[in-house]
Amino acid sequence: MKKLVILFAVVMLLAGGTISLLKYLSLGPFEVTEEEMAANKVAKAEKKQTLSLFEQRPRYIEMDPIFIPVFQNNEVAGTIMIHYKLEVLNIDNERTVAKAKRRLGDALIKDFSFYIPRTLRNNKTLDVTLIKYRIMMITNKLLGKEVVNDALIQAMTSTDDQ
Repeated sequence: MKKLVILFAVVMLLAGGTISLLKYLSLGPFEVTEEEMAANKVAKAEKKQTLSLFEQRPRYIEMDPIFIPVFQNNEVAGTIMIHYKLEVLNIDNERTVAKAKRRLGDALIKDFSFYIPRTLRNNKTLDVTLIKYRIMMITNKLLGKEVVNDALIQAMTSTDDQ
């Protein structure tokens, strides 16, 4: 009885090995015909084309608005609100930005807390292109060069707290 069980196990191992070898070499019942190969090539080409169209479409990530207090003579002279979106080109970059959303907002608040009052001392207005440039500079420093494609400023408002 023991020999019969061992013989059965050896036959099963040989059968499994034979089937695996036939599948790997595409022989016997696993043989791929020319029509199947052509259909597979067409399906792969369609899938690749669909994937490339899907990945290259720009995606816009809504970011939390940034509120920056502006101090003058040791009291709050006003608050500036910047509402913006970030443009990315593929899903991986979108996930990267989504994971770093809070860190990015914090870094922008820190940077703008020093940059905006210094700019307002020299000029009476803020330039949107400079703010956009600062957002891109901070995102590139924090996330890497090719992650964020563009920064879109939706609104930039100022309130006087006097």
